[in-house]
Amino acid sequence: MHHRWLTIALLVSSLAGCRAEIGDPGGGDGNAGDPAAGDPGAGDPTAGDPVAGDPAAGDPAAGDPAVGDPAAGDPAAGDPGGPVHDALPVPFDEGVVFSTTLYVAEGGSDTPTAGSQGTPFATIGYALSRAGAGTLILVADGNYPPIGSHSPQGQPGAPIKVQGSGGAVIDCAGGAMGGAFSDPAYVVLEGITIQNAQPHGLNIDDGGSYATPGHHLILRNLTIAGAGNGCNCDCIKMSGIDDFMVLASDVSGCNQGEIIDMVGCHRGFISGNFFHAPMANGVQTKGGSADVLIHGNRFSDIPQRSVNAGGSTGAAYYRPQDTAYEGARIQIVANVFERSGNAPVAFVGCDTCVFANNTVIDPRGYVARILEENLTLGPGHSGYFVNNLVVLNSAAMNGYSYVNVGANTEPSTYTFGWNLWYALDNAGFTGPVYQGGVPAEQSGVIQADPELDNLAGGDYQISATSPAIGAGQVV
Repeated sequence: MHHRWLTIALLVSSLAGCRAEIGDPGGGDGNAGDPAAGDPGAGDPTAGDPVAGDPAAGDPAAGDPAVGDPAAGDPAAGDPGGPVHDALPVPFDEGVVFSTTLYVAEGGSDTPTAGSQGTPFATIGYALSRAGAGTLILVADGNYPPIGSHSPQGQPGAPIKVQGSGGAVIDCAGGAMGGAFSDPAYVVLEGITIQNAQPHGLNIDDGGSYATPGHHLILRNLTIAGAGNGCNCDCIKMSGIDDFMVLASDVSGCNQGEIIDMVGCHRGFISGNFFHAPMANGVQTKGGSADVLIHGNRFSDIPQRSVNAGGSTGAAYYRPQDTAYEGARIQIVANVFERSGNAPVAFVGCDTCVFANNTVIDPRGYVARILEENLTLGPGHSGYFVNNLVVLNSAAMNGYSYVNVGANTEPSTYTFGWNLWYALDNAGFTGPVYQGGVPAEQSGVIQADPELDNLAGGDYQISATSPAIGAGQVV
């Protein structure tokens, strides 16, 4: 798994008090392929998303990863504003001492008297059916059937944790999902590989009870290698999940859908992951999703939108039902985007959303999009594209403009500024030209070599003399 990169400029005590570098000179491998760029057109193929459900939960209880109001600043005064964080969230299972341990291994027995280290259960699903609050399920190396559908109920200080040994593989070759959790509470899934799943790799939801979301779920150190059967299929599908984390995982190959698709999910933290080579989009936050921090991830070869901040959802699936936005306070901070196809970020009906201190390498389409694809809600507004480091080949952008502005939007409320732009193939590059009512770039650094350590090798650490240092604004 690829977790060498550093979340440089933002991995400090707070997003509001970070150093004023530009971009994220974190390292990483970056050896994935290069799908051709393309534009799925206006609209979200999951509009009305009738599939209720999906996993990914953790506990940003140690701090709300998206408190504050990114519109609080005064861009005209050189202050893009921004939310304030004292620290990154702390996982709720940190330091937990479990009261019960159950064991799962190939060749075990799914009987009530099994579950010990000497006589383990045979399947993860059976172990979950026997697990109460405070249970640790240890899964040995081996191949296992899908988990099945469960509603595990841990408690604060006493979660239910499924921990694979690193070689535990759920093989869904028969055509099932890796697992489905309905209304989970305080659950951790860690150290498992899921392969050949359909339609989704994991599906976690609120059981259709919109007023009582599932909550406190951590997905950590997972490998999901492909999911789908040709439909709109997601590697991780979440609906109505609050206080969740997706951490240090390697997810790729999702068929026609998203790497993570969220409908009405809140207070999430997605960090330290390697997301690469799906057939469509990366991370999507729609249907009333809010307060999600997407931090320190590597997005490689995403053919469509690497992050869809917002989206288009049928009104029946909004969470909460009276939502006024597709997405709100979605913060995309200190990530690496390599060879993004359609755009690293699309603001799609997103209210006060932020794309800051990211490193964008060799984009193949737009650098950002401002869209409105759900006309039943008010247009997104007050977005920020600031402190980013963009290294591009203008020829590879295939004639795309830098920022695409769709109809029924409010581009004048967006702030673009303090970004470093460097064209590898055009020494006379004079910076991006914004059209469609987007305000001009504020205090951009244009055609200054950011002095990356090993651009070709995918290591984007900046040198001590880089012009990116000190060129950004405090966010």
